[in-house]
Amino acid sequence: MKNGSYCFLFCWTIPCWQCRFNVLGLHEFDSDRKRMSVILGCPDKTVKVFVKGADTSMFSVIDRSLNTNIIHATEAHLQTYSSMGLRTLVFGIRELNNSEFEQWHLAFEAASTAIIGRAALLRKVANNVENSLTILGASAIEDKLQQGVPEAIESLRTAGIKAWVLTGDKQETAISIGYSSKLLTSKMTSIIINSNSKQSSRKSLEDALVASKKLTITSGITHNTGASDAAAVNPVALIIDGTSLVHILDSELEELVLACEFTFIFLFFMAMVLCADVVYSFGCSSLN
Repeated sequence: MKNGSYCFLFCWTIPCWQCRFNVLGLHEFDSDRKRMSVILGCPDKTVKVFVKGADTSMFSVIDRSLNTNIIHATEAHLQTYSSMGLRTLVFGIRELNNSEFEQWHLAFEAASTAIIGRAALLRKVANNVENSLTILGASAIEDKLQQGVPEAIESLRTAGIKAWVLTGDKQETAISIGYSSKLLTSKMTSIIINSNSKQSSRKSLEDALVASKKLTITSGITHNTGASDAAAVNPVALIIDGTSLVHILDSELEELVLACEFTFIFLFFMAMVLCADVVYSFGCSSLN
């Protein structure tokens, strides 16, 4: 919606009551903030900012001293929803006083009309207003796979084709979707890397490489002893979060990833820019 347009909210709890809210500004979603917001002029003459976004992004701008019971309950619900593979969003609100609104309005107008660096300026304005929020709650929806997708992926995996998945989902959601799509199976050994430094990323990758080689050797011994081919296959999945991947891409550690004989690599909780870097870096490395 454009500035000054109106949106209507029908309140079904009170029959025949209609409220009108003036849309004063909209901060669109971007992969850095992982949230979006709208500034509304409310019927009671107040101005409020409504924000929705990923839980990790939202809890960093929510005032945790307010509604602590609701915050703790929401966090527990989000954990349950994510483990079920549901897509989640967290919602927050804050009322702006006259000074805050005027400050935001001037900055928003200046950023919106800027010729150079408009996106960065709007992102800065959004970050300034999206803070000290009061939590409203969370939502969770099921994003169903298209019919035949799990079977197609399983056929590709059975044919020996290695798969890489890049996703912005959090770990619990990503792993749950991995199982539902048959990218991950109960027979697969999963190695998860959640590191916050270059040194720990290297150590985790080296440990993963050793574990992968041991499993490969074990499979070979099992195969040579006359076991069936199905029993001899011991697939390994490497699951890496976005923070660890930043350290890997920023060094020679990416060579360790390519050196590991992983059947499946799952890169989760990644921004779109990081996804592009992964495709370029590992794509070029595999061609050399």
